[in-house]
Amino acid sequence: MGFRDGVFEMTRTVPPSSRYPSASFVPIAVTLATVATLATNGGCVPTFDDDLSSVERPRILAVQATPAEVRPGERVELSALVAGGDGVEVPELRWALCHARKPLTELGPAAQECLELLGRDEEILEPLGSGLEVGASLPDDACRQFGPDAPFADDGTLAGRPVDPDVTGGYHQPVVVGGAQEGAEGLGAVLGTVRLSCGARNVTDAEAIRFNAGYRPNENPAMERLEITRGGEVSILEAGSGESVRVSPGERVELRVVWPECPTEPVCGDGMCTAGENQVTCAEDCRDAPRGCAGAESYLWANPETRRVEERREAMSVAWYATGGAFEHERTGRSEFEGDEPSSSNRWVASSRAGTVQVWIVLRDERGGVGWARYLVEVGG
Repeated sequence: MGFRDGVFEMTRTVPPSSRYPSASFVPIAVTLATVATLATNGGCVPTFDDDLSSVERPRILAVQATPAEVRPGERVELSALVAGGDGVEVPELRWALCHARKPLTELGPAAQECLELLGRDEEILEPLGSGLEVGASLPDDACRQFGPDAPFADDGTLAGRPVDPDVTGGYHQPVVVGGAQEGAEGLGAVLGTVRLSCGARNVTDAEAIRFNAGYRPNENPAMERLEITRGGEVSILEAGSGESVRVSPGERVELRVVWPECPTEPVCGDGMCTAGENQVTCAEDCRDAPRGCAGAESYLWANPETRRVEERREAMSVAWYATGGAFEHERTGRSEFEGDEPSSSNRWVASSRAGTVQVWIVLRDERGGVGWARYLVEVGG
């Protein structure tokens, strides 16, 4: 049992990075929200005996929450990315909110029993339904159960202490998803989280006012395109276009995934409500249904050591998957200090036999947001 591909599942243990939160859900993509498993500075990750990027059977690769960050009591839509080989039927999924607090002695973003009890009639799991997508209303006391507010005492005992934030100052409601049909156990039970908007704690009143005025909820990241370079020629596949590119069997190609470039300073009128903007300072961008930037966003962070609010930039991580061939790296990414580089590169060696290869790329931001895209590569003579 452990983290795999940015989520937590029961089939294999992969040590999480101490630098990244899990993806949201953690995104989840609900971020699928967040111990993101990865490399910064576009570097490598540890090598394991099995290839996590190879998709030979149906697998849950990521879960996403939309919106990517919500207040307690608000509603989110949860969706899962399930990948499989050609001609493989994707099993039905079942979902549940988990209400168990993680013991201090356990690693990971949530209690292991959330995974172990999926599908059973247990009080700690709240069924949400089945399918690739479900809706959920978060509990009104989510910030008390999983956030900075002190939990209620249970059965006359002393109340537990508040939950510690992740490295971005965030808190997360656990979500569990897994195979709903008999024989679908191979999918495993996957844990994601929804990022909770609980405000700033342990800062001065003046800093709390600054945080509340300028903090913007997270936006799920999205890819703009995939660039494939072979023999000095660049082919561009737009996300969601359904187009493909042809390569030769065994050919080595350069891959570069590109996401939107986010502003470092608030710009009123650019169509995005970003850090430092609100309905007073920029009603044009922040009223009605405001949206953020789908790349490495700037965000306000309550520094627990200085008790002051600081501005930071999201780190970005990329997970690569395919039904054939081999990637040089299973994970790549950009650190929070590389926000001006809205892309990440990898190398891929095509399959030795002809056919269509499906490629999935999962993009996660440091606050638990998740996005993904599927591309097609034709391997032929």
